[in-house]
Order: sequence, then structure tokens, then C-alpha cells
Amino acid sequence: MAGLVPTLGLLAALVVCVTSTLFLSLTLPGSWGLNEEQRLIQHLFKEKGYKKELRPVAHKEDRVDVALSLTLSNLISLKEVEETLTTNVWIDHAWIDRRLQWDAEDFGNITVLRLPSDMVWLPEIVLENNNDGSFQLSFACNVLVYNSGSVTWLPPSIFRSSCPISVTYFPFDWQNCSLKFSSLKYTAKEITLSLKQEEEEDGRTYPIEWIIIDPEGFTENGEWEIVHRAAKVNVDPSVPMDSTNHQDITFYLIIRRKPLFYIINILVPCVLISFMINLVFYLPGDCGEKTSVAISVLLAQSVFLLLISKRLPATSMAIPLVGKFLLFGMVLVTMVVVICVIVLNIHFRTPSTHVLSEGVKKFFLETLPKLLHMSHPAEEDPGPRTPIRRSSSLGYISKAEEYFSLKSRSDLMFEKQSERHGLARRLTTARRPPASSEQAQQELFSELKPAVDGANFIVNHMRDQNSYNEEKDNWNQVARTVDRLCLFVVTPVMVVGTAWIFLQGVYNQPPPQPFPGDPFSYDEQDRRFI
Repeated sequence: MAGLVPTLGLLAALVVCVTSTLFLSLTLPGSWGLNEEQRLIQHLFKEKGYKKELRPVAHKEDRVDVALSLTLSNLISLKEVEETLTTNVWIDHAWIDRRLQWDAEDFGNITVLRLPSDMVWLPEIVLENNNDGSFQLSFACNVLVYNSGSVTWLPPSIFRSSCPISVTYFPFDWQNCSLKFSSLKYTAKEITLSLKQEEEEDGRTYPIEWIIIDPEGFTENGEWEIVHRAAKVNVDPSVPMDSTNHQDITFYLIIRRKPLFYIINILVPCVLISFMINLVFYLPGDCGEKTSVAISVLLAQSVFLLLISKRLPATSMAIPLVGKFLLFGMVLVTMVVVICVIVLNIHFRTPSTHVLSEGVKKFFLETLPKLLHMSHPAEEDPGPRTPIRRSSSLGYISKAEEYFSLKSRSDLMFEKQSERHGLARRLTTARRPPASSEQAQQELFSELKPAVDGANFIVNHMRDQNSYNEEKDNWNQVARTVDRLCLFVVTPVMVVGTAWIFLQGVYNQPPPQPFPGDPFSYDEQDRRFI
């Protein structure tokens, strides 16, 4: 009896321990379910002999229906030079795997399993037009397996896809970038690609024919605006079904550039610098800066053209609008430089090197100034009390010529000189005889003749000098007239050319619908129910 009591006590303690363990396993939340999940996984993958290498079909001729949808989280960037679109997306895969069905009542009412993606069969859907050569997803998350055999896989990824860039209307352009998905391993005879379907409360279903964007989780791009985001299944009947290129699902992103950044930093400076070329025609030829200003504008345009070439892909398919404007401006500025050289050549012409013909003088000094509304003081008609608007020497010369025409040179000489020396007064007072008076005049003429000849030489020299200066002023006036004419020609050409070039970009708008000839908008507001 003494040995039996410790044995019964040990047995009682063992019973209490087992009972406590069972009680805890039944009362603690999740502990019983965890065991059922282990049993369920063992049932699916070991007892049934699941093999992930085999397609989930009963017969070889059957095809697996794989449904896809795409959720866009962030349009990261579009690098025009590399023609690469970088996006952050979630790819929703859905298919039926009959081998993963179970009765929820047999496994603690478990209706969903979360399994690593490398444990189940995957359709191997990859981005076909990737631009980095990587077909692997950024993160292989778990798959959701439901008791009905439905499998859902929603892996996130950052894709770098190829996007052909059209630079024709830069920076008022829009681009059509697509993400093309197809199976890497299976042909159209083995799987069927389709768009994922959603069900309304009334039981109607519709395919998701657009890229899903969650307003709360989407980060807007500062350079691009999404206009259309259609999704479409493409089947090429010309490609055999045993090829992986027979079918694909393409998600189209039609995006429009926000041009404000380029307007402020490129277009406005380009236009202002280009219009500065008109100031060249306001500069007088004597300042010597006409050609320097024009060449400075030409160099500034060359710098902007170099900046644009580094921003866009090196393509010969089209010329961007900014490039067209800069080329147009450079051609115009080059012509202005040539005109400046011609104007300076005209401005510094003299009667000793060139002869101003009457036809040129009449056209450039009379006809064109009236048409160009140019007024000059030299062209005003002097009134009866208005002094002659030339140099003072010309006025004196005209008066002297008038006086010389009234009196002979000898009389004028004798009269002026005799009055200066008081001879006329003495002759009148003394009343000398004519003979002695004539003799005195001859003596005085012989003495004053060199002085008179010198005065005549000075008068003739001043007349020639003023004629020379007048002819030189006429050449200067011709140069100013050419400047004004070029100003009236270049300014409208610059304004019209600038407006014509940039209005092409303003009126370049994306199409109202994603696909030409298809009135459907492919938007969540316009659903097509099945």
C-alpha cells in the first residue's frame, strides 16, 4: 500500500497536466487553427501529391484561364533620352487550381491559405516590353488560395518599360506608353489571358478594362498627366496558337506633358532673346555694336539648342517645336547679321568711293521714307522767315553768291576795301580827277588781289566740303532707311513665324478616346456588363 500511493499521485498529476494542455489548446485563440493549417497544407501538398510544375488542368487539351488587372501606384518618371517609362504597379493574377480545393468543414472552417509563391503553380506572366532586361518581379509576395480552388496573386513591382517618344510637339506633346504582358512559358493552347472581372451588388459582372488608380494611394507626377488608361486583350490571328506571341494583355497609358516648366525655363527666354534681334535696327551705324548684338543673340540661341538636344532622344524622325523655333530664329538672325554688314557698308560710304545715283536717292530718300513714316529736318521746306536748315557756312556761301551776281568782282573789291581803309571818303572829299582815281584803284587791286584769291579759295573749299558732307549724309540716310525697312519686315516675320510654330503645339491634343474608331472610353465610369 505504501508504494501504491505515490504511483496514484503521479498518475493524477499526469492526468491534470494533459487536461490542462487540452484545455489551453481549445481555449487559446489561433492555436487550434494553426494546427489545422498545418494539417491542411500537408493534405494538399503531400497526401494529394501536388506538383507545382504541372498545369492545373484535368486533361492536356484544357486551358487555364488567367485573369489580370493592373493597379498603378506611381508614375515615377519618363526619361525621354532613354525612352524608358518607370512605374510602380501591382499586378493582380487570378486563376483556378482544382488541385487546391478542400472542404472547409474538415479543416476548422479554414477558407483561405497564404502560401509562398514558390509552392504553387504560376502562369509566369512577365512584362514583354521591359527596358532593363529583367523579367523578375521586385517582390514575390504570398499567394492567396481559397477552398474553392481560386488562386489570387498580387505582387508589387517597379517596371521600366520601353516607351517610344514622339518629339514633334515638344514641350506640348503627349505620349502613348504601354505595358505589354504575356506568358513567358505557356502558349495560347495552354493558358488563356483575360481581364479580371468584378461583380456588382445586383449580380452583374464587368471586366476591368482600365488601369486601376486608387486616389488615396496614387502619387501624381509633376511632369505628366494621365489622360487615358485603357486595358485590352490583344490576339494576333496571324501568329499560330502554339506561340507565346499569339496573345497578350496590354495596358495603355496615354499621358500629356505639363508644359509650364518648359514655358518658363526655355520658351520664354528663347522668345525674348530672339526678339532682341529687332533692336539691332534701332542702333545707329556709328556705335559699332550692331553686328555684336546680332552675333550675341545667335550664340544664345545656339546654347539653348544644345540644351534641348541633351533633353530629347537622338532621333532623326522629327524635329521638336522648340528646335524648329530656334532654327527659324538662327536663320533669321544670320540674315540680320548679313543685313547689318550691308547697312554698315552703306553707312560708311563716301563720295570718294561710291556715287549715289539719282534713282537710288529718289527711292531711298524720298519714296521709302514717306512709306515708312520717317521724317527728317533736312527735308522740311523753309518758310520766308525760317533760316536755311543747313550748316552756317552754306548759308553764307549762298548769300555771297547772290552778292557776287549783282556786282562785278573789281567793283566789289574796290568798294569794300576802300570803305575799309577810308579811301572812298577821301576820294569823295578831295574830288580827285578820274585818272588819278583809276590809278589808285589799279594799285589797290594789285595789292589786294592775293587776299581776294585766298578768300575765293576758302569759299570754294567750303562749298566742296559741304557738298561732300551732304553726299555723305545722304549715304547715312540711305542706311537708316534700309534699317527701318528691315525692321518693318523682320518684326512681322518673327511674330508670325513664332505664332505659327507654337500654335501647332497648343492645338496638339490627345485623342478623345484611347483607340481610334472605338467609341468606348475604357474608364470605370463607362462599364460594359457581361
